[in-house]
Amino acid sequence: PGAVQYSVIDVEENVFEQPEIDSDEMRIFGHNIFSNPNLSFTPNLNIPTPLNYRLGAGDEVIIDVWGSNEATIRQTISPDGFINIPNLGVVTLNGMTVKEAEKYLRKKLSQIYPVEGEDAASDFKLTLGNIRTIQVNVTGEVEVPGTYSLSSLSNIYNALYCAGGIKKLGTLRKVQLVRNGKQKAEVDLYDFILNGVIPEGLTLEDGDVINVPLYVSLVNLEGSVKRPMNYEMKDGETVQDLLDYAGGFSGNAYRS
Repeated sequence: PGAVQYSVIDVEENVFEQPEIDSDEMRIFGHNIFSNPNLSFTPNLNIPTPLNYRLGAGDEVIIDVWGSNEATIRQTISPDGFINIPNLGVVTLNGMTVKEAEKYLRKKLSQIYPVEGEDAASDFKLTLGNIRTIQVNVTGEVEVPGTYSLSSLSNIYNALYCAGGIKKLGTLRKVQLVRNGKQKAEVDLYDFILNGVIPEGLTLEDGDVINVPLYVSLVNLEGSVKRPMNYEMKDGETVQDLLDYAGGFSGNAYRS
């Protein structure tokens, strides 16, 4: 009683056959996160305009000018990437972050409004109105692979949720974000599950591919630990890492 056992899941016979595994016996840590009804992973659209948000065709931008001059300019970025400002003309914003666009617009607007320099009598603010929709492909070991239309504020977690979550043979530790044919990032979902951490820079772009490969190593932990179940392990991780994932020993564990 109180002993802790761990073993790598192995198949000794019939290695070419996939045995049916009862769902209660094959509880894999983290795989139920996308089936949790209390977690919708819906992006919050009622947030201040992120300065690192990259503008694109279909985004509606609102330019408010106040001071000695007052105006509100509301324009949607065209498929060619520009807006048309009255008395100024065409201004290209496609591909710029909000911060970069504000700096660029200050120079452009200074041609018709006093918004630049020490004697500036007006100022302006760039915000987002309606945001565009992007298409993202989700492939690999997910419940419903396919192409999904998402808000441009969505991240990799929103896309995985729309695809029904990850199958039991899929990895939670090495989810791939591919952009323009190159791997942009590799995401470890344990960071979010255990620590609530969502890495920065994972906002999706139109045409991104999210691929979920097969897991490589699965370890079963039994005995006097707080969460006895199966855990996916990465190269270089130790038994101590495994115990940390399981929440540590239970009170009656024989720790020697």
